[in-house]
Amino acid sequence: MKLYNKLFHPLSKFLREREQYNHSVELPKQLYALSSSPEVTLDTEAKSLDYIALDLETTGLDSSEDRILSMGWVEMSDNRIDLQTSKHILIDSKSQIKPETAVINHITPEMLKTGISIHDAMAAFFKAAEGKVIVAHATVVEQRFIARYLERSFHHQGLPLLWLDTMCIEKHMANSLNRPDTDVSLGTTRERYHLPVYAAHNALTDAVATAELLLAQMNRLNSATPLCFAKLFRLSQ
Repeated sequence: MKLYNKLFHPLSKFLREREQYNHSVELPKQLYALSSSPEVTLDTEAKSLDYIALDLETTGLDSSEDRILSMGWVEMSDNRIDLQTSKHILIDSKSQIKPETAVINHITPEMLKTGISIHDAMAAFFKAAEGKVIVAHATVVEQRFIARYLERSFHHQGLPLLWLDTMCIEKHMANSLNRPDTDVSLGTTRERYHLPVYAAHNALTDAVATAELLLAQMNRLNSATPLCFAKLFRLSQ
């Protein structure tokens, strides 16, 4: 890769900003562990990294007003999904729920009474995510709600977490084939890869579905040379 391309590659930009952030902001131990890893370069092979696929079910899309109802995640390493690491957490009933949201997410106030606090749920996720790339389909929702939580609970903004967006990856791949109108929703995208149909609007099911999709995308992007994480990251922007 030419020097110019290396300097202006989105991953290089992210790594510079992450280093600057970590040197200028004093973070609690648990947040520093998140913001300082995993260690990657432009030459890091995608398969050498660990990933954690995340999905949030929320009362809406406004992170300043809406609440997280449930969280689901599963870890990935060596191009494999480790279902033993899967986690599905309901957030306690102190989080208010809109009636119409209960229908969409199949989560009712009665179910939330058995849930745990948002602080315990986030602490569990942050621990699981240490040293891993966070993966989601349309990351904007997960990014906004986690950023809002960090701002409210830790008074920190802009924590440099390393994300991959499988929806953006798919959109860029479709555009490269001159198919800009391709439906890149999770279910329809999985159909194109001949992946099984899962019921939607369950945080853990959607996290597993996203993890499977990422593996399928990585397999499609593989060529004669090993797939570099930098390529995935660029497609994810």
